[in-house]
This record gives sequence, C-alpha cells and structure tokens, in this order.
Amino acid sequence: MIKKAIEPTGDVCVKFTQDELIELNINEGDKFSIKECDDGILLQKFEKIELDISEWDRSVLEMLIIDSCEKDISINEIIIDIISKFIKNQNTH
Repeated sequence: MIKKAIEPTGDVCVKFTQDELIELNINEGDKFSIKECDDGILLQKFEKIELDISEWDRSVLEMLIIDSCEKDISINEIIIDIISKFIKNQNTH
C-alpha cells in the first residue's frame, strides 16, 4: 500500500513517481473509482472486460439500440450502466 498526500492545486491531484507507476501497473489513461475510507481515499483501477456481442440475442441488441437512441448516449454507456447495476445488485445480496 502506498500513502500519498493530496496537494492543494485547485484540482484534486495525486502524483506518483515513475517507480510507483510501475509497481502499481498504472498507465496513462487508466481510470479509477474513488472511495472514501477511514482517514483517506482508496483509488481502485477499472479493469477492462471484453464482450462478444455476436452471440447476443437479436432482441437484446435491439433493446440496446433503442435505449441508446432514447437516452442519446452510446451503446457502450448503456452496457456499462447495465453491468454496474448488476454488480451493485449482486453486492447488496
């Protein structure tokens, strides 16, 4: 575990050394969720998953397209929202 001090820059900014980036496997463009815990924050790196939508039922694909058009957001965002809700639901049971 690495502890860092938050620097007052007007924005929230956490700086890592090159060695810390290598140790934590952090690359440019990586995204994180932020959780408050006890006396600090926890940065959790988002992991990528690959989905093969060619195996999905046509009705599911149509639902994704309709939802995307109605909400004016990408299908990727629709899928992320569905997966996030599923994970949240699984964690509460």
